[in-house]
Amino acid sequence: MSCILSPPRAPSEQLRLDSFRILSRLLLVVEFKPWFARETRCSEPNQAYRILWECFSLGAPSCTLLNLLSPPYHPVAFEFELSMDERVAFFAKFIDHVRLLEIRGLLPYGEVIRVDDMFGRSNPGFAKVLKTVQSILCALQGSYPGLFVVPYRSQYQRQAFVQNLLDTERAHVCNLGMVSESVLMMSETTGLVDPALECLLINRTHLREYHDRVLSFLENVVTAPWLENWTVMFNSEHISFKTRTSSAYRSICVNYLPMFEFLRNQLHLLDPALKIHAQTLLNILSQLPSRISEYWFFLTAILQVSSPAEHPSYDSLCTVVFRMRESSDTIDEMSRQIRSMRATQILKARAYFWDSEIDPGSLGSLLLDDVLVEASGVRYAVFLFETMLLCCLDGAGDRLPAQYPTKAWELGPGLREKSFLNLVHAIPTSALDMVCITGPQSFSVEWTDARVLEFNTICSSQNEQWCSMLGLFAEAIVDESCSRDSLDNVSLLSEDEDAGGRRRSHPRPWSIIARKGPQSESSSLIRQNFGNNDILLSPGLLPTLFNGTSDVPISPLSEETHFTPLGLHFDPPPTPPPELDTLDEHDPTILLDLTGKVTRKGRFPEAHGGFSDVWKGLWMDGLRERTVAIKVLRSGGDNPEMKEKMKLRLLRELNMWKKLDHPNILPLLGVVSDFGRYDAMICPWLDNGCVTQYMERCGDLLSMTDRLQLLCGVVEGLKYLHSFNIVHGDLTGSNVLINDQGKALLGDFGLSSIVAEFDGTSCMTSGVSGAVRWADASLFKILLGDDEDDRVTSLTTMSDIYSFGSVTLEILSGRIPYHYVRTDAQVVIELHNGKKPRRPAPSFVTNAQWDFIQRCWADDPQERPDVGQALASIQGLYRTSLEFRRHSA
Repeated sequence: MSCILSPPRAPSEQLRLDSFRILSRLLLVVEFKPWFARETRCSEPNQAYRILWECFSLGAPSCTLLNLLSPPYHPVAFEFELSMDERVAFFAKFIDHVRLLEIRGLLPYGEVIRVDDMFGRSNPGFAKVLKTVQSILCALQGSYPGLFVVPYRSQYQRQAFVQNLLDTERAHVCNLGMVSESVLMMSETTGLVDPALECLLINRTHLREYHDRVLSFLENVVTAPWLENWTVMFNSEHISFKTRTSSAYRSICVNYLPMFEFLRNQLHLLDPALKIHAQTLLNILSQLPSRISEYWFFLTAILQVSSPAEHPSYDSLCTVVFRMRESSDTIDEMSRQIRSMRATQILKARAYFWDSEIDPGSLGSLLLDDVLVEASGVRYAVFLFETMLLCCLDGAGDRLPAQYPTKAWELGPGLREKSFLNLVHAIPTSALDMVCITGPQSFSVEWTDARVLEFNTICSSQNEQWCSMLGLFAEAIVDESCSRDSLDNVSLLSEDEDAGGRRRSHPRPWSIIARKGPQSESSSLIRQNFGNNDILLSPGLLPTLFNGTSDVPISPLSEETHFTPLGLHFDPPPTPPPELDTLDEHDPTILLDLTGKVTRKGRFPEAHGGFSDVWKGLWMDGLRERTVAIKVLRSGGDNPEMKEKMKLRLLRELNMWKKLDHPNILPLLGVVSDFGRYDAMICPWLDNGCVTQYMERCGDLLSMTDRLQLLCGVVEGLKYLHSFNIVHGDLTGSNVLINDQGKALLGDFGLSSIVAEFDGTSCMTSGVSGAVRWADASLFKILLGDDEDDRVTSLTTMSDIYSFGSVTLEILSGRIPYHYVRTDAQVVIELHNGKKPRRPAPSFVTNAQWDFIQRCWADDPQERPDVGQALASIQGLYRTSLEFRRHSA
């Protein structure tokens, strides 16, 4: 036998997929983690087979699995520096132990493996080794409870990731609709269709059909998790995914640069109506191909918090992650080649003082181009090729605006500028010694002879992209922004594991575990529990009830927010209501039009309400840059007459909102028309976010008095709205926002009735959409045909009082209503059976507070307090709490 310490060459696609499936499982086995300690990219699908081969070639890791299956045959030491003879001896013992376990009946008879299968660099041989390991894992899963350890509260994280995937899929479908509408308008009106734009006309129908299908499956998975099947959902194993969907996105990437230049040139030639469509295409075009890599990102996050023992769809999830990563890599590779050819033309045209021996066309693919400022203040246009890093003096003025990270199919600021380039540094990538991360917005590059350049970036994402790209070539990466202590004390075990390798128990205070989702011991639903209520879970009803939305989703891409603890003071009396004169729906002077002045930050919405997505943006208010929230309505409908009618209706509502003036009402700064088919609302950005997130982050700091003070602000804002007969209609924890002073502000009021008209549904149905845990239970009785009295036929101010009772429970207890019920579908069942949320412990909600909540939840709306009585009750509870605090101090 000729043993060569090298993995198999050119592994087949099936071998790489099987390797990724097995690696994903092994990463969840605590006893196996130390063998991956030196691997930094264990979750990369394309590297899985190499990682597994390097691990199993040590011999001992395989014996670790056998020691779990039966009493240990020999101690397993974590030795990585082994000679070939030692490796062969370990693996030979592994083979003998497998055969003995098969004879004892602990393992089913399987592949007959030999030492040469491991070390002979044969793909069929290594495939036999993987099948044996898979057989061991299957036997362990059946006999070793708790084999796979996932992060603490992983079921809630998983729900949040699936919800984020659903929300971003809705946004993507909306973008596809706007692209289709804009490109059709440009082609049919003027015939101005560049050949590059033809790929949009050709592929728009198929892409819309594919993503509509994915969206439909995702909505079903959110409401009925037991239907989860990822390969069916994404159709990734079908030939049409590779030949049509993936090819469509590759076509868009190949034609992206010609399309971008064509549209940018047409902006100055088109009339205003068509200019809007061209600008829409420019805003959205670059985001379309990103969807495949976004799939991979979200699905990987879901995979990392999934257990093979709890999720039967685990293998299908691994398959889709693998396929999406393959497609994403193919798109990026092709895009870089196209961009590199374009970069060669641009650099040759702009070269002024340039070394004639350095030909941009011979440097390989262009990985990144940008404009960076060196620590001394010198401005460089920097181009990172596969074989060389070029730093050129750039004589241009202000830096061009750019979004980071730069995508593979885009030109960065370095290539988009027009000035001549003087080549100063030509650094071979093979000579890069070290990349040092000196801060969140700075890094330095060191190469041969200890020459150093330190650059400053304009944002952390730009800094991260440059450091990660340069890290592919540098011999070392040093992060000076992290303390040495934190680097020295890194443990191989996570916070969920004890020194023995098994999961710790997690007794945590109530204020910390008040999370987005309810608690459940199992991630699967048992249909038998529904009894005679199975009809409620029919495919036709649940999407109508709540459209698969969640009030408190988590975005893995959102920036960290900060909070300000509440102070102890009484808010001043609310200002008198303004005089609302008769509104002219066609008067353009009422609202401030900020179209073109607001730019979106990030690839995904930062938050989601029952009827809108909230994006983070920047508004250039004169010379001052302000961070704002962009609220974009989620609504469909292609009826032109209905769309025009709803635009007028929305304009009227926004004009009324603009005139509202109260310290507990979120102000409206203006509107923009380039973020969707309807005007988007621009509001101040509040770093503290919604009250649910605020309570989660600083619940330990909030006393009962602080919580009651928050509720005073909520009910004062609600009273102000009711004074104009404005029904909020979607009062939940996600629509109560906290400003920098710790005061509560109401947002998203009145949108329920607008969305009802958008979607052609009743206001009652829209009112419970996405807010099942807070919504008026009377609405469900009518919706399900259980209320013969028919007292409530639409959302009213009394519906808001019911929701305020639910918000009161959430703020006082730190948990959302029905926190012990996992899904909205099960909440519907609770409501159908007439069950209100359970009372928390008296230490969290006193008898007087619980009595008030019960009055808000009265089945007869006429028995509920009006908003004035609710305000008086909350203020009374607040004063009682202040008095108790004063005497107990």
